[in-house]
Parts: sequence; structure tokens; C-alpha cells
Amino acid sequence: MFNSSRPPLLVQPITAHHFTLFPTHEGYTIHPIDSNLSLVSYKQGWTIPLSLQMQAFVTEEPLLLVRDKGGVTSGGSTSSKGYAHQFCNGDGSPVKPFLKSALFPDKPKEEWMLVRGSASIVWLQYGSKTQFLGSSGHQTTRNDYGKLLIRDFTIREAFAPRLDRASDIASAGEKQYRVESHKAFADNWSLTDGDTAAYLEKKLSEHQLDHYWPAVNIALKRAMHEDRV
Repeated sequence: MFNSSRPPLLVQPITAHHFTLFPTHEGYTIHPIDSNLSLVSYKQGWTIPLSLQMQAFVTEEPLLLVRDKGGVTSGGSTSSKGYAHQFCNGDGSPVKPFLKSALFPDKPKEEWMLVRGSASIVWLQYGSKTQFLGSSGHQTTRNDYGKLLIRDFTIREAFAPRLDRASDIASAGEKQYRVESHKAFADNWSLTDGDTAAYLEKKLSEHQLDHYWPAVNIALKRAMHEDRV
């Protein structure tokens, strides 16, 4: 089964009848979902090579295995820290998963999504600290800081042509699926008595990335206290 602490990003749906096609000693890992569906990953989870024999029985396209998560990790009266991972489509719209379910028995409250084709991740870290000014301690200033990274993930197909006497048969080559990653946006910020949400919305607009704002806003709300948004 998959390791829930280091899950693969790219998985291949298969049926239970085809387990023997994906030997563990060659780097494949099989994760049963139910009696009709299982998922296969390969080594580090970013690629899946398919031999000719595998291709003859595999009928589904590979999928991305992702999860929205995050929250406030530490907090008090004067400081707070949090993070969030929020997935969306490349146009900023919510992903429509092929399947959404608690896939790991050891973490039954965590819902994972199987997504076709591509997805973008909003990776956000947030922190704030309030400082008291002067001897009276009545005046304060708040410093907000954090990091935002948006990356696009796309499943690509690579084909290895045969170089022997079967080279003229288009379907005779081995196939490999891989995940390509592209950075869409990255920013660090540090604000004194500023509005983090307004700042990030403006930065995205300056880079013609307004379509990501709804997903970034959800991630920000998850990473910080709601009453501060």
C-alpha cells in the first residue's frame, strides 16, 4: 500500500485481476481502493512506465492524487502561524475529482482527490506577530509575513519507439507517463499593520493571475484565523 506520509502524485487505476503485471521488485506499489479498483504508483511517484503487456490491459488514464489541507499550526494572544495547500484547475476553478474519498485506513478523516489531466497547487505559509509599543503597552503593531507559491502539474505521455524489426508498428513501443511541474507564481511578503489578503490579491492582479485569487483566498483563510481576514 501507499505510504500516507509520502503519497505518490501520479497513480494508475487498475483492477484486481492485473496485480501480477506490476511487480513490487521493479518499483511498483499497489494500493487497493475497493474490490473493483486499485491504484498503482512507481518508485518516487512522479512517473509510471508501462510495458507492452501492461498497455494491453490498462484501460484508464493515470490520475493525480492530491489533497486540500492546512490550518493554524500554532497560535497565542500575540502570534500565529499556519499553512495551506489548495488545489484548483489552471484557470482557477475548483477541481472536479474523478474520486474523493478517505483512501488511507490510518487517516480516515483525510479526504484525497483523484484528478484527471492537470491541477494547480496553491502552497501558502502565513505568520503574524503583535508587538506592544511604548511603556504603557496600549499601542500595538502587527507584522504579517509569509510565502506563496503556485505551481501547475500536468500529466504527460512519453513514447519510446522500437528500434528493432517491429519499429514500423506504431503501437509496439513502451510508454511512460510523467508529471511536469511549472511555477506560475512565487512571492514572499512582510507587512506592518497591512492587509495580507488585499496585498496578495493585488500581486496576483499585477501578474495577470487574478483567476487564482479565489483559491489563494481559501488557502489564506485556512492558514490564518478567520477573524483576521
